[in-house]
Order: sequence, then C-alpha cells, then structure tokens
Amino acid sequence: MIKYTHGFIALIVFFFCFEVSSKPSSAKLQTKSFAELPAKLEIYKKAVLATYDLKLLPNLKILEQEAQAASNAKVQAEALLLVALLKHRYGDYRESLALNQAALDIATELKDPSLLISVYLSIVRLEVSLERFKQAKEKMQKIDLLAVQLPKVSTLRSRICLWKARIYFSQGSYLQALYVLDNAISKPNMSKDVFVELLIEKAKIKLNLGDHIGAQSLVDQITQYNIGTQQHYTQLMIKVLQAKVFLQAGFFTKAILTAQDGLQSTFHTRFLEEQAQLQHTLASSFAQIQDYQWAHLYLKRYAFTQKALDLQKRNNKLLQLEAKFDFEQQRQQLTLLEKDNALKQQQITQQKQAIENTALLQQRIILLVVLFFALLFFMYWRWQNKRTLKMLEQQVAERTKELAIRNKQLQAMSYTDSLTGAYNRHFIFTHIDEYLPHESFMESTILCLIDIDHFKSINDTFGHSAGDGVLKSFVDLLKHAIRQNDVIIRWGGEEFLLVMPNISREAAAEILERIRVSIESHSFTENNQNIAVTASLGFTPYPLLRDSIILDWEQTLELADFCLYSAKHGGRNAWVGITELHIDEPIAADTIIKDAKRLVKQNKLQAISNREDIINSL
Repeated sequence: MIKYTHGFIALIVFFFCFEVSSKPSSAKLQTKSFAELPAKLEIYKKAVLATYDLKLLPNLKILEQEAQAASNAKVQAEALLLVALLKHRYGDYRESLALNQAALDIATELKDPSLLISVYLSIVRLEVSLERFKQAKEKMQKIDLLAVQLPKVSTLRSRICLWKARIYFSQGSYLQALYVLDNAISKPNMSKDVFVELLIEKAKIKLNLGDHIGAQSLVDQITQYNIGTQQHYTQLMIKVLQAKVFLQAGFFTKAILTAQDGLQSTFHTRFLEEQAQLQHTLASSFAQIQDYQWAHLYLKRYAFTQKALDLQKRNNKLLQLEAKFDFEQQRQQLTLLEKDNALKQQQITQQKQAIENTALLQQRIILLVVLFFALLFFMYWRWQNKRTLKMLEQQVAERTKELAIRNKQLQAMSYTDSLTGAYNRHFIFTHIDEYLPHESFMESTILCLIDIDHFKSINDTFGHSAGDGVLKSFVDLLKHAIRQNDVIIRWGGEEFLLVMPNISREAAAEILERIRVSIESHSFTENNQNIAVTASLGFTPYPLLRDSIILDWEQTLELADFCLYSAKHGGRNAWVGITELHIDEPIAADTIIKDAKRLVKQNKLQAISNREDIINSL
C-alpha cells in the first residue's frame, strides 16, 4: 500500500510542477530590474555627491527597498550610506548614525572588506563633525586592519588617506596631514573625484601654513580638473580657497568679489561651514581696505553662522549620547525578553508533551478502527489506481513529446533572425566553439564580415519594404554561394557574419570573390523595380598564426571589421583580408587591433584584396 501511495503522490507533484512552470514567474519579470540596481546606485551616488539634494531621498529609499527585495545586500548597504550622507549634510546626525549602524550590520554579515571600510569612513565623517577625534582614530585603526586586503593601488586606499589627513588637519597637525596627502597624491590610477578632494585638502593646509603661492598652484590644478563638471560642492570649495588665497596675497578686492560670488551660490543650501569661511574672508578683506561698516556686517554674519554650527554640533553630541543610552536600554530589554521567552518556551514544551501523550493513546484506538476500513478500501483503491496510472502515463508521454517539439521550435526561433532566416547573434555566441579549431591548426576558420553598400539609400529611394526584400534575397544568394557547412549570421542591420570552418586562407579568398561577383551581377527586383546591389567584405582567419592562438575569436572579428572598413574606404564592392602575421617577438593582441594599419605598412600583417589599389592605400 505504501508503494502505491508514494507513486500516486509523485504523479500529483509532477502535474503541480508542470502547471506552475507553465505560468510566467513574477520573479523572472523582476530579474531585469534587479540587474539594474548597481547601475542605478552609481547614478544616485554621482547625483548625491554633485548636489546633496534632499529630493533624492525618496529615490534612495526605493532603491534600498528594491535591493532588500532582490537580496542584494551590498547595494542595500550602499544606499543606506548615501541616505546617511544626506542626513549628515542637513544636520540630522542622529538619523545618520542609525543608518550607518544598519549599513554596518549588513557589511559585517557579508564580511566584505571594501564595504566595511566604506561604512567606517562614513562613521568617521560623523565623528569628525562632532569633534570626537579619539573615536574617529579608533575607527581608522579598524580601517587599517581591513585595508591590508585591498589592492596596493585603489581609490578606497586614497580615500582612507584623505580622512586621515582631515583628522590631522582638524587637530592642527598640518605637517602630518600634508605628509599623508603627498603620499596619497603620488599614487597612480586614482579616480578624478578623489584626486580633486585630496588637492582641496592640501590647499587648505597650505593656506593655514601661510603658503598662498602653493595654495594658488593647487587651486589652479583643481580648477583644471573640475572643468565641465557639475559638482556644486567642488565649485564652491574652489571659490572658498581662491578667496582665501587672494586675501593672503593682498588682493583684497579680488578676495571680496570671489567670496561674494561663492556666498551667493550657498543661499538656500546647508553648506554652513563654507558660508562661515566666506563670511570670515569678506570681513577680513573689508577690514584690510578700511571699509569697517561692511567688515562689521560680515563679521556679525560670520558669528551668527558659527553660532548655528556650534549649536548644531552641541545638540548632535547630546543626541548621539542619548541614542547610545537608548541602544543600551533596548539591549537590556531584549536580554530580559529572551530570558522570559525561554521560560515560556519551557512551559509550552511541557504542556505539549502532556497533550501529545493523551493524543497518542486516542490515536492508537482510532488507528485500529481506521485500519480495518482501510484494508477494505485498499483492494478497490488498488484496482482504481492501476487504471488511473495507465491513463496518467499515457498523458505524461503525450505531454513530454509535445514539450520536446515545442522546445525544439523555441530553440530554432531563438537562434534565427525573423526577417532573413539567417542565424542571429545568440546562435553564434552559443555555438562558436563548434566552428573553431582546437587541436590542429592545419586548417583555419575564416570570420568574414559582409556589409551591403549604400543600404540606407536603398531604403530611402525604394522604401523599407524593398530594403527588407533585398535583405532576404541577399541571404538567399549567400546561401547558394557558400559551402554546406558554412554559417551565415545577421550581425546587425545590413551587416552579416560569415563563418567558414576548416578552410585554407587561399580557398576562402576564392569563395569571397565568387560571392562579391555573384552579388554584383545579381538582379535584385523589388516592387517591379531593379535595384543594383554591391557588398564590401572583410575577413581574418582564426587562428591568425598557424601554430598558436594570439587573438581570440572576438578580437579576430575586430580585425575583420578593420578589413571591412578598409574595403569600404577604398571604394566599396571589394574584399580585404588579413591572412598572416609575421613577428619576431611577442606582441599584444590589443596592439595588433589598434595598430593594424601600421603593421600592414610594415609588412608584419599580410593583407590581400581583389583590388591592388586598396592594398597600396593601407
């Protein structure tokens, strides 16, 4: 009885899975949007750093929810860091601290050193703003332990140096900060944004040391790097630094104009620290030109702004202490709740055990009664089950056969261009290994790009329907001109890829000439109109060297594209091919592709064509 019961259940599960698999899955529909999460994160990150606009908060919260739904913890953590940065910029330090803590929990669970460093740097930013330098240094020690897992040269390492320098600067250790910055700036392969931040920090130190000439040089360098960018904060910092340079250099009028321009751009923003610096520069400049009325006005504004900053820091320090106290209270409450839950769980377990003992006795009595009726029912069920199983097996066989046919049809459709009947890109990316030589290089695979000349003018003159007809006829003509084992792929628009396996370079050239002549001489007729059609062809063998592989098939295709371009540039209705590579020393694949024309002139790449003038023009 158990054997037949298991069989019946298995059939039910099969049909349930079949029905579920035949319905479109909402998860599949969401795959595309989930794959776009890292790209959306980069867009929002650039927008936040450029504008610090609070209008970005709803979008960032949606991104964080989407990342959580997609189980993409890294994107979720980085979205939380961006929200924390905005909250920090607008003075909500308590909420920023909570968001950073949430991001830290995720990063700790992922054990991702880069993400952990990013979170700790965000917390360091908060600690420095609250003038809690001891706590900031403790976080930097954790960062240093994690940084050993980073590459020797990375943007994140440069950002670590930047924050070390800012801590030294905030504590008045200007020479130490300058030493850290010089080491960081000397590193290669640094992102433009981090490089500009390092230069800004170095310019601040130069100004505090009274070196306005060195600061001016740095400001000029920052301005050059910032050309064409839209980062409001960087542009504002350039004006703050330039105004201070003018003040120290004695150009008080220029300092006033620059500071006023910078101050104008801070209205309706929360760049309070930058406002205070500009107001102080204006007060000092007006005092130097003995305009004490304006100097007094800007000094009052500076005092008011500085007071607002001090009040914000003091309030946020209190809020941070309060948040820590609340956190400790919550942790104690959680500990008490866990103990209480453990006691209740023990009581529930004892009650369950008593109920189970009573239920077990009742079940034994019921089981004896049920067993008698089950034996009577079993004989009928077994006969009925055999008949049902036979019907189900027949249905399963029919469904399996139908599914196999449909799968073959779907596969053929996914590999075929709907207009021309040729294969599409999906086919070649899936099956390319079947057409490439792997062990013996006695014969090559020729990769040839074919492009219909002036196809746009055909569409413009005769209409798109005529152009579609030309494409169909063109593919039919190619199929008659090539070998049976050659493959035609519609590469895009009017461009086709011809793959010719197991063929010598010389035989390939003969076939391509035959294709070119047959296209040129064929009469393409669409809508009772004769259309003259020619084509340009470019080919390269794989492998390029007869005894080794120096270019992969995609790089070989790029070289074939160079040949196609040469054929078109040489007047079209022609073919050009690269057949040999003559080298005495190793050469990089990228160099072959980028410098193909130069290598042809140096006879290191052997080019052939049906027209001598094209070869001479290369």
